[in-house]
Amino acid sequence: MKVDITKITDYDFDKIYKFIEKLQLEKILKDKKTILLKPNLLGAFPPERAVTTNPVVVDAVITYLKKIGKDIILGDSPGGSTSVKLVWEKTGMKEIAEKHDIPLVNFITGGIIQQKAANLEFPITKYIWEVDAVINLCKYKTHSLMSYTGAVKNLYGLIPGLKKSEYHKEHPDHTQFAKVISGLYSIVKDRIAINIMDGIVGMEGEGPSAGDPRNFGVMFASESASALDYVASGMMGFRPEKLEYIMASLKLDNIEISDIEIPEEWRNFKFHKVKIKKIGLYIKILAYSPKILKDIFKKHFTFYPDFNDKCKKCNICVESCPMQAMELREGDAHPTIDYDKCIKCMCCHEMCPYHAIYVHKSFLAKFIIK
Repeated sequence: MKVDITKITDYDFDKIYKFIEKLQLEKILKDKKTILLKPNLLGAFPPERAVTTNPVVVDAVITYLKKIGKDIILGDSPGGSTSVKLVWEKTGMKEIAEKHDIPLVNFITGGIIQQKAANLEFPITKYIWEVDAVINLCKYKTHSLMSYTGAVKNLYGLIPGLKKSEYHKEHPDHTQFAKVISGLYSIVKDRIAINIMDGIVGMEGEGPSAGDPRNFGVMFASESASALDYVASGMMGFRPEKLEYIMASLKLDNIEISDIEIPEEWRNFKFHKVKIKKIGLYIKILAYSPKILKDIFKKHFTFYPDFNDKCKKCNICVESCPMQAMELREGDAHPTIDYDKCIKCMCCHEMCPYHAIYVHKSFLAKFIIK
């Protein structure tokens, strides 16, 4: 399995476009017409923070895809409860979508399909099955829980809404959460045509959002997310064989380490002294705590949709709930929510025209979920 690596030190459109040209996407996508681009849009961060995929990279990919006659959709489901519209604006995606006249879609409002893997059930955006292929436009970063985040971890955004936070709550340490990520990967991996990683300015330290930008000056690409991550994490200074979700994903792709091909000039290359050891305090506590403390964390880390006094009983939230977990009863001030059915996808919150639904958070959840 080939992993392409090219040195690009700044967000020069022409240099990035040439890198995209060399990937020969017309061959990879020869029988595909409608393509979903899935960047890393973790939150409402400007490009210079290096939290999200840079819009110049997205611009270059779209420009090339349009040249070879593809129809393009750009979308994601950001983490936390930040306004998706604000994320589009801050990350530069709104401007890019308008420039190319392509749809910008929110996975929360596009519907879900429930899929099972690794003894877990995943609500996954319908969009990945409604298009012909997905291009994974990931970001090169450290990660406070999983050590490293790149191509495989970026696919976690295919789960809409706050359900992503729910998995963090239920699987709070590295080993448990690795099974979540690799389980999801087993479901979606065959929908991904190619993975393109923005490593021009990535992140080191307390990633994926609180670390420091670092000019790695490189871009990666591969048809295998796991092979890309194996190579890129090693260059960052990690021992990839210790990153459980990457090794599990390689196994799912049926790739042996000896099968991975990279350009000769990048063999044995490592970036100098990347800050990879910083881990948030609450994650340290969870990772090394006995079960009783983890159970306390789960009990007090709560969040769920709830109503304020702005409800007009329009029933839009009830009709938009994919799990039919809401019901408007005669005489009630607002619909009731069956929290046993609720998967916290937040479709109700996103669809409400009156801002009558908010995310209720416990004190601990307010500290962790931004």
